[in-house]
Amino acid sequence: MKGFLRMMKHSGISPVEYRFELAIYPPSKKKSEKLSPTLIHSDYSINSLLGKKIKLKFNEEIRCVDCGKITKKSFNSGSCYTCFSTLASNDFCILKPENCHHHLGTCREPEWGKLNCFKKHTVYLANTSGVKVGITKENPVTKRWVDQGAMYAIPVLEVESRREAGLVEIEFANFVTDKTSWQKNTSSDSEKIDLIEKKDELLRKINIRNILSNFKLNDAKEEINITYPIKSYPKKKLSYKVSKEKPIEDILVGIKGQYLLFESGVINLRAYEGYYVEIELP
Repeated sequence: MKGFLRMMKHSGISPVEYRFELAIYPPSKKKSEKLSPTLIHSDYSINSLLGKKIKLKFNEEIRCVDCGKITKKSFNSGSCYTCFSTLASNDFCILKPENCHHHLGTCREPEWGKLNCFKKHTVYLANTSGVKVGITKENPVTKRWVDQGAMYAIPVLEVESRREAGLVEIEFANFVTDKTSWQKNTSSDSEKIDLIEKKDELLRKINIRNILSNFKLNDAKEEINITYPIKSYPKKKLSYKVSKEKPIEDILVGIKGQYLLFESGVINLRAYEGYYVEIELP
């Protein structure tokens, strides 16, 4: 397969089934021309490649995942500088949703904000490299959990906007982290922790009604277990960096989140969205 990398597509949770997705662009002589890609998917499951050597060759060519223009540097996992600076999907409030400023009339793209930020969001607890809090508008919510490499997760409550979800998230983050350690997550299974008990504990510490007047608590009594196609974990906590001179060539031993796990290291494909890659299979 040859094309510009996108995040892996996946389905199911027991186990998660993965496929490669690449973008192909029409020919153009103008580097500044905006282009729309055709997305192609592998007709096989990446799961079937476990135990086999695969080769990833990068030539360091990058096309912006937003506008398709060639860019020398990737910002925010795939955007060119112009799109990074102008699109609402790349604004600072995406990383800090509690700072959403749509209501102040300063949103970069108000209509985009209405469609994406003013819809139901779920605040959840997930066990990745430990217990973490997160938010998502994904439906089903398991899509977000898989992308983060969570092995166990549970929805806590539902709100009507991204900003409201962010306000709850920062309160939870006083007691649990909102980040994942990739080193820990890609080197071992998550240590079993009772998320139901942790949820109840946090709700006793935090009075949600002091933050929001309108929300819906989730009454789930069981956490959701997600299993990944993993034969073994890498021998080293090494993150592969792409290089034109040195392809990544190693035996695939697992897939977790958006990471390919090899015998000697891992690569986060999400970090290289927009990069041109040739995938050579056995």
